[in-house]
Amino acid sequence: MPLKTLFRKRQAPAVDRKQVLRLYPLRNPTVRYEEREDDTCLLIVPVKPRGVFRWLSRIFKLPSEHRIELDETGSTVWRLCDGEHTVEAIVRHLVQTYRLERREAEYSLFAFLNTLSQRGFIAYLKKRR
Repeated sequence: MPLKTLFRKRQAPAVDRKQVLRLYPLRNPTVRYEEREDDTCLLIVPVKPRGVFRWLSRIFKLPSEHRIELDETGSTVWRLCDGEHTVEAIVRHLVQTYRLERREAEYSLFAFLNTLSQRGFIAYLKKRR
């Protein structure tokens, strides 16, 4: 087997847009968040040091959590990722609230949810609980 086939990045399977719109995003319970006065959210993500950082955390005081500040739109989406709203419902909410074109709202939302999912901040449910 050639080496380049061993080190080739695997592509994620293509997901149909309609399937994504029917999913229910759900926040990871280990990620806490605080509501701020300006209607934004502050995500508090616990950090578990690994490898060399685990050893260094015994010597130096390394942070035990990351704090991520979301803007108004990101905070709105975060609050709606409760397992009760479909991605479709979130898109409709963004279109109505921020007066966006549907395509623009979908594209931005898919990118944001993809980032949250890759970092382990949310997961998707097929059906509501």
